[in-house]
Amino acid sequence: MSRKDTLKAMLSRREQELPNDNSPAQDMTSILETGAEKKLHHIRSGAVGAMGRTLGNIASAADQARALIAAGAAVVEIPTDKIEASFISDRLDHDGEDFARLTSAIRESGQKSPILVRPHPDDPEGYQIVFGHRRVRVLAALGLPVKAVVQNLSDEELVIIQGQENSARADLSYIERGLFALALEKHGFDRRVMMSSLGMEKTQLSKLLTVVHSLPRSLIQAIGAAPKAGRPRWALLAERLGEKKKGILLDDLLSSRAFQEADSNGRFALVMRALSVQKVAKKAEALKRDDGVKIATVERSGGKVSMIFNEKAAPAFADYIAARLAELHQSYLAEQAD
Repeated sequence: MSRKDTLKAMLSRREQELPNDNSPAQDMTSILETGAEKKLHHIRSGAVGAMGRTLGNIASAADQARALIAAGAAVVEIPTDKIEASFISDRLDHDGEDFARLTSAIRESGQKSPILVRPHPDDPEGYQIVFGHRRVRVLAALGLPVKAVVQNLSDEELVIIQGQENSARADLSYIERGLFALALEKHGFDRRVMMSSLGMEKTQLSKLLTVVHSLPRSLIQAIGAAPKAGRPRWALLAERLGEKKKGILLDDLLSSRAFQEADSNGRFALVMRALSVQKVAKKAEALKRDDGVKIATVERSGGKVSMIFNEKAAPAFADYIAARLAELHQSYLAEQAD
């Protein structure tokens, strides 16, 4: 069955369930029956949106989409196997208490709020999520179809609505917003689109990208969303990671039982603590004459050894040692060979 026939059947069933004056479903069904609708198509980012919006108009698209959903416009049921996630990922932690609560609520009361999808750009029978990813996962696990509003959207429109919807609900943590921005950047979206999607001005976006570019993706994924950690703490983590060579230490930490059993905020705290550990400096060694006067000090740090001579106690002794370093080195090598 084609997507057109599927939509027609879905809307026909919905029309029977709704009062006779429910115009959205009736109007859409009429369009499908007369064949007056045009095939839904996809326009790549950078081009004019399929709905003819300018970027300025798209800025309120999330509000418009929510208004359509609130009004119950053209809400259809779609099998979960016909729905694919957005091409831009926006979430690190897919499970957790919030997901469990959502699963319980939908199991008990059904799906109360429709999601927003667009026709899949590469699959004539499929759809792509604009927002509502968790609801789709829950419904798929429960074996139920998804209630959705279908809109024909360009890539730009999709990511702006997706980002604004998450921002409106304060749904993403700081680092998830950073990864979302990074994904937009890698897909070639310009700063105008990124700023509109994330609801940020230029300076905020630049700081966000600086932080996420400074951290290994593997470390971010290991920590997770860490919803309690905002920009200052993630920026500090990036700074400490850049200052210290902690690769081996972090590898041990990330594989530890304590790290694996901690929640995301706890994992962030463990990494920060590991990066905050200061090595205890080794005490300098004093070289003394027989009468106890210190003539030099030996300091060891970071694989290097420094010798500092006391010119007052042993004038010209440093020059004497320096002039004989090559000779001393040869003697050392000869002893090592014996």
